Amino acid sequence: MSAVRLGVTRNQRDLWAAEWRATDRRMHTVAQHVEIRGPLELTAFEDAMRQVLAETEAVRARFRDDGGEVIQEILPSVRWRLAVIDLSGHSDPAAAFDEWAEADQRAPILASDFPLFSTALLRLGSDHHRWSLRFHHMAMDAFSAALLLRRVADVYAARSTGGDAGPSPFRPIAALHEEQREYEESDRFAADRAFWRERLTGLPGPVRITPSDVADSRVLAGVGLAPPPAGQICRTADAAGTAWPDVVLAVVAAHAAAESGASDVVMTVPVSNRTTAVSRSVPTNTANRIMLAVPVRPEASFHELLTAVTADNREAVRHQIFPHSVVMADLGERAAPHRSSGPWVNIMPFGADLALPGCTTSVHRVQTGPVGDLEVAVYGDPDAARMRVNVLMGLRPEHHALLLAAERRLMDRFAAVTADPHRPLAELPEFAAAWAPAR
Repeated sequence: MSAVRLGVTRNQRDLWAAEWRATDRRMHTVAQHVEIRGPLELTAFEDAMRQVLAETEAVRARFRDDGGEVIQEILPSVRWRLAVIDLSGHSDPAAAFDEWAEADQRAPILASDFPLFSTALLRLGSDHHRWSLRFHHMAMDAFSAALLLRRVADVYAARSTGGDAGPSPFRPIAALHEEQREYEESDRFAADRAFWRERLTGLPGPVRITPSDVADSRVLAGVGLAPPPAGQICRTADAAGTAWPDVVLAVVAAHAAAESGASDVVMTVPVSNRTTAVSRSVPTNTANRIMLAVPVRPEASFHELLTAVTADNREAVRHQIFPHSVVMADLGERAAPHRSSGPWVNIMPFGADLALPGCTTSVHRVQTGPVGDLEVAVYGDPDAARMRVNVLMGLRPEHHALLLAAERRLMDRFAAVTADPHRPLAELPEFAAAWAPAR
């Protein structure tokens, strides 16, 4: 079979151009690992991966410049083997994994590379593994990675139990391209553009959280502190008629306002942009972004802030399909400061764990795309169970303690506002010091 030639999406064109302009060419490589505890049958696991890679066009995509036009070619196969690395003999296997992962992440996957992913299975003990997956955003986004991981788990489970995982649930990339073409030629595209132009008129200036003298293009991650209990989060959400993702957005807005002293916080919120059955079944990069401008008043309660954020977010997500790059182009000079400042809140409510027979699992995102200031990445099930919050900042490595302190303040504030959502923010001890002049 020969390669199938396809065009690229607007998002992929932007990524291609951005990478060639970037000083740090690792910025569009995403890394995550799955913690696996329990007996893992390596042959069945590798066979499951091989089957899913053959089912997934995104991992067989090769991108190149063809006379000034960026194209992708879907190759019929990809040469691949599962690298298995045994760290169990180290005195501290977890530390050895961290050292391995740091070295692995220093080697970028570039948009012009093939394949645009790498994977390895690292053994930390007899029944303890970490499955590492890195990929370039040209090929996949976080939603796609979740599709791929779940499909591997399903095929592995079927192979392990003698069952049948069924046919591939993935649709071809061309089907998604056709949907996007129809949208850009529709009246809805023009209506969405008018919405964002009106909404972002008078957009406040960006909030800067990381001190400029310690900021860096390198991304540091926090330790992953535990969020408040799921029941506490859900009760707060239910009282405002919403769900936990809006709670997270409101928490980050309040935290950013307290950290910066700003009364208006502009947040960038990545969205999956999976609004149709076709888009939800195609592993590729459809991710988009929306911008939320949130007024934060110290005298208001968290419940009041959450109610406002919920209404604002609901209106914005109805227009999430409109390309963020066009929004920024329409903003003109006003867009530049927002490209590298202000909080990003990346919420992934499509499940955090995988069903591998006899094993417990958890997914950890350890390297993201570009982080100009602060990113809060949240995984969780629809009921907020097994939620994990990853805090990332663009800092020089010697200032990692600043990130850990900021992570601690964020999580303390998360617990405080969900425990007492009707109390004015400035009266909560976790905010009082930051807002003392406002009281």
